[in-house]
Amino acid sequence: MSEASMAKPNRLRWSIPARWYADPEIHRLEQERIFAREWMLIGFAAQIPNPGDTLARDIAGRPVFVIRNREGALRAFLNVCRHRAARLVPEGAGHCDVLRCPYHGWLYDAEGRLKALPEFGEAPELDKSKLGLVPVRVAEWRGLVFVTHDRNPSTVEEGLGDLVRVAERFPLERFEWQDRTLYQLDFNWKNYVDNYMEGYHIPYLHPGLNRETEAKAYTVTPGDRVCIHRAPTRTGATYDGLWLWRWPNITIGIYGDGLNITRIVPHGPSQMALEIDFFFLPDPKADPEDRRRKMQWTREVVEEDFDMCRAVQRNLEGGYYETGPLSPRHENGVAYFHDLVRRALAPELTDQEPH
Repeated sequence: MSEASMAKPNRLRWSIPARWYADPEIHRLEQERIFAREWMLIGFAAQIPNPGDTLARDIAGRPVFVIRNREGALRAFLNVCRHRAARLVPEGAGHCDVLRCPYHGWLYDAEGRLKALPEFGEAPELDKSKLGLVPVRVAEWRGLVFVTHDRNPSTVEEGLGDLVRVAERFPLERFEWQDRTLYQLDFNWKNYVDNYMEGYHIPYLHPGLNRETEAKAYTVTPGDRVCIHRAPTRTGATYDGLWLWRWPNITIGIYGDGLNITRIVPHGPSQMALEIDFFFLPDPKADPEDRRRKMQWTREVVEEDFDMCRAVQRNLEGGYYETGPLSPRHENGVAYFHDLVRRALAPELTDQEPH
């Protein structure tokens, strides 16, 4: 089934089963069948501009690091020493002139080849060529760095779907990082995506946003692995920018001189992190206070959803709710997201409705 045929407008759809929001086995399957197979955002090229610069984080529950080699190319590997499984590179952005394991000093080059085993002793039967770091696919697209554990992936452009087309007119490469906000949250990542994928709740949870926008005219348009959000203002104008979700777990908001990129990161069946990176176009005349206000407004709108997501999570885990009907008018984005989840976890259920 193609993405274009999923979540058709004006067709009554039903949400995915409640247990999928709390079941440890579903969480494991998601790591394997969704996050390990997609091109996942690991960071930004501006974080690793020079040879020896590194960027490390867990992707699909597996430790990964990216390093820029002497020629300026990016390489990525599992962040696991082949000796005793130590992590080679600290979490986050960093730099290493020598890629040396901090545990016993094993030495690798930027191509992942094992170069030295200090004080290991004589072992003529040991083949160092078979003990290189395990490679991971890496690609850079317009200043964003993606990795995938898929052994036979599509190109990153194919994997990003309609994001490539819809972002074409925006100067992504020119934006400079300003700040990051991190939330550790006690609900399932899909619960948060569900909330993001509709404007149905705006009149009830977002009083400030509701004063500015016409919630009844809020639209979410599914495409190829993206959903585009549009919000007309009370004056009839539409915000000049781009707001979208890209499968499975990032959102991008572009508004004037600002850019927000949010990662929705599962940490367990009922735990997740929300990471918001704020960027702005370089402008020596920009008012720093105005930019702080824009970031704070975004944080406040995002935080207004948290208590409801927590309450929904408790009910999803309670055993007294199974599934519910999705609004054909307002929740087509949720339906599209749920179809992608079904297709990844249980393809045979993609077109089924509850009896």
